Amino acid sequence: MGKCESATASIGIKILLSDLILQINETNFELIDSMLYNGFIEDENGYSNQVYMNIIYNEYNPNNYVHAKEYLINAFIHKGSLLDQHLLIPIKKLLSCERWGYNREGTNSTSRTIDFDLSVNIEPYKDIQKMEIVFILKQSSN
Repeated sequence: MGKCESATASIGIKILLSDLILQINETNFELIDSMLYNGFIEDENGYSNQVYMNIIYNEYNPNNYVHAKEYLINAFIHKGSLLDQHLLIPIKKLLSCERWGYNREGTNSTSRTIDFDLSVNIEPYKDIQKMEIVFILKQSSN
C-alpha cells in the first residue's frame, strides 16, 4: 500500500498559540479545546506539527480548564517552543486534492468554478481575541 499526499485550501482562523492558550477560561474552554484538536501549526517543512500533534493527541487529557491551561503552557514551552507559533484552524474547505501511490513524481491538480460563497461564519469565535481570518493551504502526507 502506498502513501497518500493531500492538499486542502480553506478559509479559517490564524492565531498565536500563546494568545489562544492564555484566553482559556470556564466559558470558552470547549470552543478552544475543539480549536486545538482541529488546528495545526503554520509550519513550512519544520517539525512543529509532529510535536504539536504528539502533545494534543497523545499527552493532552484535561480535567478542567485550569489544568488544561497550565498543562498546555508547560508542554508548548518545554516540548518544542511552540507558544510563538501560529495555529491555523480551518473553518470552510474550498478545495482539496489527493495523490496516492509510491511514485511522487508528476503533477496533480483540481479546480472549482468561482461561483461559491467565500464568507465564513465566525460567530462561534466572536469572543476569541487577536485572531485573523486567513486563506489556508494545508499539505499532508500519510
